[in-house]
Amino acid sequence: MKVALSALLLVTTFISHTAGVVHVHVTVTTTHAVSITDDLFVGVTLDSSLLPTPKHWGGLDLNSHKVRTLARGLSPCYLRIGGTAGDTLTFLPTGHGTVDSSRALTGATWDAANRFVQDVNWKLIFGLNVLKRKDGHWDPYNAQKLLEYTKAKGYHLAGLELGNEPDIFLGQHNITVSASQLGRDYYNFKKLLQSTPGYEKTPIFGPDMTSVTRSGKYLTDFLRAGGDKAVHGITFHHYYTNGHTAHLSDFTNTKLMDTLVSYIQSGIDVSRHTNPHTPLWLGETSSCHHGGAPGMSNRYVAGFLWLDKLGIAARMGLKGVLRQDFYAGTYGLIDHQTFDPLPDYWLTVLYKRLVEGAVLSVNTNHGNSTIRAYAHCTKRSTSYGYVPGSVTMYFLLPTDTTASINFPQFPGQHVDVFWLKPVDGLTGSSCCSVRNKHGQGSWWWSRSWRWKGSWWWPWG
Repeated sequence: MKVALSALLLVTTFISHTAGVVHVHVTVTTTHAVSITDDLFVGVTLDSSLLPTPKHWGGLDLNSHKVRTLARGLSPCYLRIGGTAGDTLTFLPTGHGTVDSSRALTGATWDAANRFVQDVNWKLIFGLNVLKRKDGHWDPYNAQKLLEYTKAKGYHLAGLELGNEPDIFLGQHNITVSASQLGRDYYNFKKLLQSTPGYEKTPIFGPDMTSVTRSGKYLTDFLRAGGDKAVHGITFHHYYTNGHTAHLSDFTNTKLMDTLVSYIQSGIDVSRHTNPHTPLWLGETSSCHHGGAPGMSNRYVAGFLWLDKLGIAARMGLKGVLRQDFYAGTYGLIDHQTFDPLPDYWLTVLYKRLVEGAVLSVNTNHGNSTIRAYAHCTKRSTSYGYVPGSVTMYFLLPTDTTASINFPQFPGQHVDVFWLKPVDGLTGSSCCSVRNKHGQGSWWWSRSWRWKGSWWWPWG
C-alpha cells in the first residue's frame, strides 16, 4: 500500500548568511480531524466590472484554448462573479433598453459566462444588484428576469448573492442600506426562490461584507433581522493590507499572517449566536485590496500569504475561500495580457490536487515565526495513486533560516517531493514545477540553495 505524507515548503531568499541549523521536529495528530474541507474549498472570482459589453471582459478571452485549459486545471471550482459594479448592473436579455451599456448585463454576455463555466467544470455563484430598490425594499423584478432567462437556457446556478460590501455602500454608491433592512431583503429573497420553479433549493450566500471586525455589529443586525434564515453560507471579505502602500516585507510578515486568525474568530463569535451551524466563507480574498500590490501580489512572494491563508482558513473550519481574481487586477492567477499562469496559479493547482478532507492538527518544536506548518489528509487522486490514510503537509519558512525538518512518528517512510521554485527571484512572475522522489530520513532546507522554492511531499 502506498501511503503518503505530503508537505509544501515556501522560502524567501536565495542566499543565506545564517550560521547553524534550526532543527524542526514535526508531529501530526492523525486520530481525529479539527475540521473538514471538500474539493470545492478553494474557488476563484471574476469582477462584475468585466461584464458590460464595452468592457469586452477586460481583455479576457473566454474562448481561448489556453484560458480554458488553465481553468480546467482548477476544476472542480466555484466561480463567484461579483463586486462593486454588480450593484450598478441591469440585466437586458436582448441587449436593448434604456439602460446605459456601461451598466448593462446582456443576454449574450450571460450566455458566454455560462458556456465557459460549463465547459471548464466550474460552478457559478452570481451577485445580484441589491440597489434595485422600491419603497425602501429590494425590488426583485430585474433579478426575476435573469432567473427566467437562465432557466430557459438550461444553465445552473450553484449559488446567488444579493449585493456586495453593503457596509460601505455610502462611500461606494452614496446610499445606505441598514443591516436590518438587508436582512429582511435576504429573507424575502429566500422566499422568492422557494416559490420559483427550478430555484427552490438554490443556495444564498451573504452578506459579503468588507470586514467582519470593523462591521461586526452590521453582521449581527443582518442575521437577527432575517439573514440568519436565508443564507447557506456567511460571507465576508479579507485582504491583509492596501495594495497602494504594501511593502515586499509584508508578504512574509508572520504577525500580519496571524491577524487572519483573530479576524476569522470574530466572524465565528458573531455567527455562533444565531447561525452556529452555518458555514463561514471568505467570499472574496487576496493579499492586498485596491487591485493588489504591483510587482508583488502576482509574483512568487505572494504565495506566502496565499498558502498561509488556505492553511488557517481550513484549520478554523471555513467552508470556502474564493480567490480574487482568476483574471484582472495585479492579484490575478493568470497574466492579464498573455494569459500565462502565474506562481499562485500553480500553488493553487497543487493544493487542489493534493489536499482534501480531514484537516489535522500539526505541532512543531519551534514557533510559527520560524516555520508555519499545516496538515491534511491527502486527496485520493488517480494522478498520483495515493490511498486513504495518506497525509499532506505544507510548510512556510518566512525568515532567513536553514532548517532540518524531521518527522519522528513516520520512520522509514518513502517520500514524493513536489516543489515550485522561482526562476527569477521573489518578485519574479515565473516558476517551474518539479516532482521527485526522496528516500527516508530527515530533510534539510537551506534558503541558500539555488533551486529551492516550495515543496509538496506526499510520502509513499
